[in-house]
Amino acid sequence: MKFISLFLCSVSAVTASVVVPDDYLISKDNEVDYVYTPEHAPLMSKMKSYQKEVMQDYEKGFGVKLDDKMSVGIASSHNQIANAFSTQIPFNMQMFYGAGVGYVDYFSTTSWLKTLVVHETAHNFQLNPKENFLSKTSHTVLGNNPISFLGLLPLFGVPNLLENSFVLEGNAVMNESRFGNGGRLFSGYALAEVVAMAKAGEIKPELMYNTTLQFPYGEKAYLVGGFFQQFLVEKYGLEKVNGYFKTFATQPLPFFTSAMFKKQYGKSFKVLLKEFVEALKTEHNGFKSTQGECLARSQVFTPLNKNAQEIYTLIGDRKSVPKVLKFNTQSMMQSIEEGAWRVGELFEINGKYYTQASAKTSPVKVAMGLFNKDGFLRKGFENQVFQGFTQSGKKVYFDVVKSIESPQLYVDGKFYTQSHSSVYIDKENLYYFKQEGEKRTLYKNRTALVSFEGHYGFVSDADEAGGVYFIGSSKDGSSVYHVKNGQIERVSSADDIIDFKLLGHQQALVATVDAYGYAYRKITLEQGQSNLPVKIDIPQNGVINYPLRDANFQSNAKFLKSKDYHAIKALKYSSLSQALSYGSYTGFNLDLQANFTDPLLQNALVAKLSHNNARDIAGVTYENSAHRLAYGGAIYGVFNNENNASQQDLGYDVYTHLPLIASGYWRADATLAYTKDYNTIYREPLSVALKISNIKQFGLSKYANSLNALEVFGSTDREVNMFGGTYQFKHDLTEQTYIGAKVSYFKSNKVNALEEKGIVLKDGLNDLQADQATLDIPSLSTTMYAQEVKMAELSLAKVFDGSLYFFSFPLSLQRETLYAKQRMYDIDFSQTLHQTYYESTLGTALDLVFFNQFALPVSLEWIHNQAVQDQNQVRVLLGGSF
Repeated sequence: MKFISLFLCSVSAVTASVVVPDDYLISKDNEVDYVYTPEHAPLMSKMKSYQKEVMQDYEKGFGVKLDDKMSVGIASSHNQIANAFSTQIPFNMQMFYGAGVGYVDYFSTTSWLKTLVVHETAHNFQLNPKENFLSKTSHTVLGNNPISFLGLLPLFGVPNLLENSFVLEGNAVMNESRFGNGGRLFSGYALAEVVAMAKAGEIKPELMYNTTLQFPYGEKAYLVGGFFQQFLVEKYGLEKVNGYFKTFATQPLPFFTSAMFKKQYGKSFKVLLKEFVEALKTEHNGFKSTQGECLARSQVFTPLNKNAQEIYTLIGDRKSVPKVLKFNTQSMMQSIEEGAWRVGELFEINGKYYTQASAKTSPVKVAMGLFNKDGFLRKGFENQVFQGFTQSGKKVYFDVVKSIESPQLYVDGKFYTQSHSSVYIDKENLYYFKQEGEKRTLYKNRTALVSFEGHYGFVSDADEAGGVYFIGSSKDGSSVYHVKNGQIERVSSADDIIDFKLLGHQQALVATVDAYGYAYRKITLEQGQSNLPVKIDIPQNGVINYPLRDANFQSNAKFLKSKDYHAIKALKYSSLSQALSYGSYTGFNLDLQANFTDPLLQNALVAKLSHNNARDIAGVTYENSAHRLAYGGAIYGVFNNENNASQQDLGYDVYTHLPLIASGYWRADATLAYTKDYNTIYREPLSVALKISNIKQFGLSKYANSLNALEVFGSTDREVNMFGGTYQFKHDLTEQTYIGAKVSYFKSNKVNALEEKGIVLKDGLNDLQADQATLDIPSLSTTMYAQEVKMAELSLAKVFDGSLYFFSFPLSLQRETLYAKQRMYDIDFSQTLHQTYYESTLGTALDLVFFNQFALPVSLEWIHNQAVQDQNQVRVLLGGSF
């Protein structure tokens, strides 16, 4: 059974499609294949040329050529996500999502698509090297396998997968900032955060290298890591820094970062990180923190907004429901309103609040727009990054679909201009920045007001006298500036201000960043002194010819030669997984698994063979999610198994899965499945199931903050008809305390344990396939069959944030959980045999981090059931069970 469980899990791991279903094209070349939809065909030719020159620059800088053809996908506009990824598993590939226009201020870039090309291609060159015999041999023979075993010897076919994200993402951010397109190293926000952390002593090896649950969360790898890599570049040179990944790949056992740092730089990681912190503190010794009255703190940051009566924004602790912070500009009083808003910039429209976010609006579309507190998209605001209304009611927004390359601003449905910052609206006036090379120019409508050098700056307010306030870089971080009559003056000496709104009478409300999160403070404006924003100087040494460096990808009418993309036809070999072991009874055990998938991960084929002295198993599994109706199946045979009469020689499993609802926080889907399990003689149920749920889980909350879920099914098996359902409820209380309730009912018209007929009762471990007519009873030690089952459960859990992080030791602790469950089972095993079980569970879960980056909960449970033979059981689980 263990074998089949691994067999099926291995398929699902590579069939999580990275795009919603759509019609794609594929353009093949010797080095790179491009997969895209017809809407993106006009930009592909120049993007391909741009990426080719980036790759040539990286071949020199990283000192390697990619040893596999690369696949690059651009998701359709039905996938409006501000993200991208690069990977070597299942093969050398990238995937770009085009909805980055909403983060134009944060990234401080001119072109979203160019940012993705430069950043993600850096990852491919970081991860691709294999500079030791075992990795080279493993990759040659077994393909793109993260790990395989030759007996007890682990083989790492892609060794750099084990390098830490602090190095990987930091290096990619450093590289993204040197190709004339801006980048996060030009951001005053980023500099302010990193300097504040250095001064507070929070840049430590164990905190930077581990996956932590504290500020600045995942951002540390990009921002702190990016500035750390730039520090190394200034100290050792670009080729030395990018060449580090080739050095790291010389390890057959790629676990030793400090040794590789010492080999590459002559100093360990700890020493260089300490030097980096000291350099930051010295260079930015004039850094000033805002000293005004603190009104609130938050672990999330979204821009401040205002209407006639109040300034407002969204705040939260990343563990519970977000809150709207409202500050009344007349009474100077503040208030809080809770709601299940998605995290994003907050807007008030007709007395209701909406956030700018991205989420599924149907099973086949992820849309960007304004969402209400119930998670539903406001009609008329889809495919837009809303900026506000003019006084006359004209809607101002960025068109998400048209802004994949650079931000396209629209007013009342008509194209207005290209903007490289968010837009501030004052009555009928639009204020924004345009970028031309290293010159950033402030505009009022279509009139240029003032320019300075740099890539960071956005307008935050305007006064009645015609003055404009904007956030820009200071020498030590981020501050607020005032523009009037073509003159720029700085109106606060603080270096941690990342947003600003006027209160009147020389008063303002500002958002600030420090080493522990964000604060909202009321300040008094200082007497302005003529002072331009400070240009953050990063050498622009990325080698791309200048016409192409500044080119608009969309301006090219030349199309790449392409053909229709079909997921099944695009299947290609990825890797051969293998394991060799020895047992006293079974002798030598050999497991082989050939993996095939396509560049969009829409379908996967796995062929598996397992051999030992007791039996042979051969099987094939296929899954496809290229269309809304997903489907899959498996067939496997068991040979040389004469000693086990309880097993069949053949098993198979087929299913179809149809998502019905994906809107707001609601999800619903239906599944039709037929199963013939190899490890039973008789059972082969045909079942249909319907699931509907509403789940809200905010930030890093360990459990759902709110859950209502119902699952019902009907099943038939050899003239046995079964049906049932389960309802589940969960909700948070306070301070990461969670309560839950669960009820189940199952009914069969017949029961016969010898023929495996009826409702299956089992311990819930090593589940093979989705037999719907199954109830998990952890305290059972054997499989049983029943005619009617009722189950009720109450649960309680408390999460604690105690953490203990190490740099050199391979195990760290993120947080802990204590939980308790009480279940009652009312079971009719037949017409005459009835049994009631009371099952109590006490458990603790430790969220552990292995090798600084792989988070895995480990649970220890004590289970008591007085009505079974083994009344007290203790079990250890990988993963949560509450």
